[in-house]
Amino acid sequence: MTAMRIAAFPALAALVFSTACVAADPVAAPPVSDRTFALTATVNESSQCTAAVMDKSYKSVGKIRGDQPSKFIGTVEERSYHGFGCVVDNPAGEGDLIIIFSGNRFRQPLAVGTYRLVSEIIDSTPSMSANVTFKAPGIGGERLSTFDGARGSVVVDSAANGSRRIRADVDVYLYSHRLF
Repeated sequence: MTAMRIAAFPALAALVFSTACVAADPVAAPPVSDRTFALTATVNESSQCTAAVMDKSYKSVGKIRGDQPSKFIGTVEERSYHGFGCVVDNPAGEGDLIIIFSGNRFRQPLAVGTYRLVSEIIDSTPSMSANVTFKAPGIGGERLSTFDGARGSVVVDSAANGSRRIRADVDVYLYSHRLF
């Protein structure tokens, strides 16, 4: 082999490896339909959580962490996001519903309106965006999460007393943490 071919080989190998890594990223590529599922969830001012996905229903009362019911007052200071998690029960085990919203609502109630779906919340995420993630033993320890351009939305309603009700009717993608 010539010196030029030997010098070019590591650069070519790095290019092929980096291209393969980008193509494997499920957020960058459109989700495959057999790994996309409908998820519905409701969280209300009384700390009741329900979720339904993959033909299973989950529910709980009083297991919310993060934003504080009944108005879902933000608890995260100096961040570009806020949200909550809710442990939900099913005879097969516990699930974990997590909804993260863009923007900082520290010590303020959750903004009323319809939130568009994104794969993740980062500093530059537009306002009125949300990410919904669900984890449960019935899905093999993997996670279901919304993706950019997913069908559905998260809707936050307000009652006359200011309390909030959050409804999610979304498509989620089954992400795998396995390499192969």
